[in-house]
Amino acid sequence: MMQDISGGPADDQRASSKSVLLNTFIVKKKRCRVYFHRGTLIWETERPPYTRWTLPLTDVLAVRYGDDWISGVSIKEKQLEQPTSPTTVCPTNFILHYAVRGSKNKWRHHSVTMSHTDPRQVASWVKTIRNYLLGLTYRPRKIMLFINPTGGKKKGVKIWEKDVQPLMTIAGIETKMMVTERAGHIRDALLTADLSDLHAVVCIGGDGTFAEVFNGLIMREAKDQQIDPNDPDARLPSPALPVGVIPSGSTDTVAYSLHGTTDVQTAAIHIIFGDSIGLDISSVHSNRTLLRLYASVFSYGYLGDVIRDSEKFRWMGPCRYDWSGFKKILANKGYEGEIELLSDPCHPAGSTRCMKNCLRCLQHMHNSIPDQEISRWMTVRGKFFMVFGANVSCACSRCPMGFSPHCHIGDGCVDVILIRHTSLINNVRLLLRLSSKRKTVYELPFAEVYRAREFTFRALPTLQFENGPNTTRSSSRLSVWNCDGEMVDSTNVKIRVHCQLLKVYTRRTQESSRDPTCLSCST
Repeated sequence: MMQDISGGPADDQRASSKSVLLNTFIVKKKRCRVYFHRGTLIWETERPPYTRWTLPLTDVLAVRYGDDWISGVSIKEKQLEQPTSPTTVCPTNFILHYAVRGSKNKWRHHSVTMSHTDPRQVASWVKTIRNYLLGLTYRPRKIMLFINPTGGKKKGVKIWEKDVQPLMTIAGIETKMMVTERAGHIRDALLTADLSDLHAVVCIGGDGTFAEVFNGLIMREAKDQQIDPNDPDARLPSPALPVGVIPSGSTDTVAYSLHGTTDVQTAAIHIIFGDSIGLDISSVHSNRTLLRLYASVFSYGYLGDVIRDSEKFRWMGPCRYDWSGFKKILANKGYEGEIELLSDPCHPAGSTRCMKNCLRCLQHMHNSIPDQEISRWMTVRGKFFMVFGANVSCACSRCPMGFSPHCHIGDGCVDVILIRHTSLINNVRLLLRLSSKRKTVYELPFAEVYRAREFTFRALPTLQFENGPNTTRSSSRLSVWNCDGEMVDSTNVKIRVHCQLLKVYTRRTQESSRDPTCLSCST
C-alpha cells in the first residue's frame, strides 16, 4: 500500500519534500516497511530480528530503476553485451545510491535495491525521490574538470577513470574534461573558456593544480569587472562558480584541511553532495604587482629552501621533498627579516577548531566584527629558520595536526608562525612536533604564533664580523617563498587576506566538545 498526501502536483519539486510515502518493499530478500517523509527515507524489517535504517536524502547520490544499472557497468556496455534482450518497460525495482561516512572522515558509496510487484508503485517512488534531488539546486549538474597527469605519483588520469568517473556517472553529472599539458594551462584555459553553462570547476591534482584553478577564476572575474588585481588595496571579486578539489598531489594540504582526509572517493562524493563553504584566499604583492593568490601555505626560509632544492630532484617523485628537507634541516640556515602584521586579538592557540557551522567564520562572513575595533599593527624582527603564513591548518598525512590546527578557513585571517633560528636539536623537535597527532607547535619556546588580517615581510641584511668585532659587513643571503608548492622569488612581499573569496565543495565534520573556546572570539 502507498499513501501520497502531497500538497500539490506529483511533478512539482516542492511537493516532493512535503510527500509522505509508505509502502512495503523487498530489501535483501526481506519484507521491509519503507517510509519517506520530510527528506528522510526509513526502512525497517517487518519480522524479527528487527532492523531499522535511516537515510537523509541529502546523503543520496541518485536513484535509478534497477534495470538501468549494473554496478560498475554502464547502460551502453550492458546493451552491447545483451543486444537481443528486450527493454524492460515496467521495472519492478529501483536502486538507491547513497554515501555513508565511516572512520577517519571517509565517505563510501553504497547501494540498496528495493523491489515491488507493482511497477506503478516503483515509478511513483523513483519520481518522488528524483524530484527531491532535483530540488537540491546547489548540486552541480555540469562541471569542467581538469586533470594534472604529472602531479604527485602521476596517477591523476587513473584516479579519474577508476574512482571519480563512475561516481559522476551514477550522479548524472555531465563532465567536460581536460588533461593539462603544461604549467599554467588551467589558468590560461579558464581566462578564455565559455563558463556560462557550467555549475562548477573541479580539478584532480595537488595544491598547485588547485591554485591554478582559483587564480584563473578570480583573475577572469577581476577582468570582467574591470578591477585591477595589481592594486594591493583592491577588493577582489568572488568567482560565480564553486570549486572542487580531488587530491592526487604530493601533500594535498588543501584537500586534507577541507575534507579531513586525502581519500579520493570522499572528495568526489562531497562534490556530488554540493555542500560548499567560503574559503579565504590570500593575495601576494610585491612592488604593487600581484605575484600570486594562495589558499594554503606561504612560507619563507626552510620550506622555501626545500621547494627550491627539490626542483633538482623531480625524478624522485614525492620523495624529493624528504631528501631536500633532510639536507636543509642539517644546513640549519637562518634569515634576518622584519614582519609587520595587522594582528587579530584571537590567538590561534586559544581559538576553537574550525568545523561545521563555525561561529567565528559565520561572524566574519557577515562582517559582524568591525576590523578597526579588533586589529592593531605590530612589528617583529629577528633571525628566523622559517616564516609561515597558514591560510588553512596545512594538515596532511605526514603532519596530521598541521602547522596551525586552529586556523579558520573563512575568518578573513592568516595564522603567522615564526620559527626563530636556533639549534639543530630544536629543528628536530619542530619536525617531531609536526608529525605528532596530539601536540602542536604553539607551545614550542622558539615558535611565535600570531593571527593577522594582513602582513608584510622585508628581508634584512645579515651582519657578519671580519677581523674582529669592530669590522662588519652586510651580506644579502636570501631564501625564496613556497607558495602552495610553487616557488616565488620576490623576497619583500605584502600578504592580504580576502575573506571567503572562493566557494569550495566540502561537507565539514562536527566540532568536538573537547576543543577549547576562544573568549575573545565570542565576546
